[in-house]
Amino acid sequence: MAIHPGHSKRTKWLTARRATPATRLPIALALLVFLVQAALPAPARSAPGFDEIGETTLPASYPPRWVWVSDISFFHMADGRAYLVDADSGRFKGQLSTGGLFMHLNLPARRPEIYAVGTYYSRLTRGERTDALTIYDPAKLSPIAEVVLPPKRHTGMPLLAYQALTDDERFLVVMNMTPAQSVTVVDLERRVVSAEIPTPGCAMVYGSGKRRFQMLCGSGRLQTVQLTRDGELERSMQSAPFFDPSRDPIMEKGRRIGDRWLHLSFAGDVYSVQLGAEEPSFPEPWSLLSERDRARNWRPGGLMPLAAHTATERIYVLMHQGGPDTHKDPGVEVWVYDLAKRRRVQRIPLAAPATSIQVTQDAAPLLLATFVANPALEVYEAASGKHLRSIGELGTTPIVIQSY
Repeated sequence: MAIHPGHSKRTKWLTARRATPATRLPIALALLVFLVQAALPAPARSAPGFDEIGETTLPASYPPRWVWVSDISFFHMADGRAYLVDADSGRFKGQLSTGGLFMHLNLPARRPEIYAVGTYYSRLTRGERTDALTIYDPAKLSPIAEVVLPPKRHTGMPLLAYQALTDDERFLVVMNMTPAQSVTVVDLERRVVSAEIPTPGCAMVYGSGKRRFQMLCGSGRLQTVQLTRDGELERSMQSAPFFDPSRDPIMEKGRRIGDRWLHLSFAGDVYSVQLGAEEPSFPEPWSLLSERDRARNWRPGGLMPLAAHTATERIYVLMHQGGPDTHKDPGVEVWVYDLAKRRRVQRIPLAAPATSIQVTQDAAPLLLATFVANPALEVYEAASGKHLRSIGELGTTPIVIQSY
């Protein structure tokens, strides 16, 4: 057998090391330590940690800084989501699965329930269509009831006027379009559909009194609908035009503060609807912008560009620089206005562009912002405008922010 030239040298080196007395002592000591350790009892080992499956109960009424961030899930619209987060700590508190083409939640102030309207298909993305109002328990975030609706509810870019609660929280009104326009009225106490009311030429719904709601009409008028105790049509009337839809349309993204609904026009005017016992009134509109602001092409825009803090009567407006018809562009600043004085009192530069804003209703409110293409909630201190934190991993396309 042929032997590699270096083989005999390596063999002699190993043999020499084994034969050296200086190498035998460490080997013997190592063997002794091994034998002693083997004879000792094995140390106690802790069991691996596993998450325990259980149920967590939330408070029946949430703190004012807990907010809902809703996601229509543009890339998988059959699976809408609503995420509950603590904007103060940045912690995730819970989630609702809200069905297909989900627009927003309805959050009653006095009834311990959460309402979500969604569309479902028997084969997920095809098959028989079912529109349904799902009623959730806010403490367990579990469904407790369901009301099947006529399969004709209107869907579109999410905003807060596709459904509305009447002020007594007895009825939920759902806007329909087939393309004929109507509303479905749901009796929340009896858990039934009480009526379908035709509303030709008028769209979106805004709660405006006990058993009453309003709609914006393409003619520039406001339609007011009064319901009976059973949730059927009692009377309906339209106002004279209060804005010019051909000259400067108003956005459908209104906000209520006390007994007023506020709407922004594309060019930056504020239109108010003052709610009355019988008929609404319309104070003179006023402008958000100075001549200098207009010269620099500042204007409101975004998907939810208007927020309001009721106690201080301040409104927060998402602003950007752009030309006509840029009313859906993201904003880079939030401008704050004193409603009583009708003047700007603050400008807040944003850490990142935003398409939606909201403010919490506590004494030291937080300003909240999202951008539809970034699944995060940006949190600011409203008084100073300081950016506090970013809360990430909130779905894929967050749009609607709701606080209590």
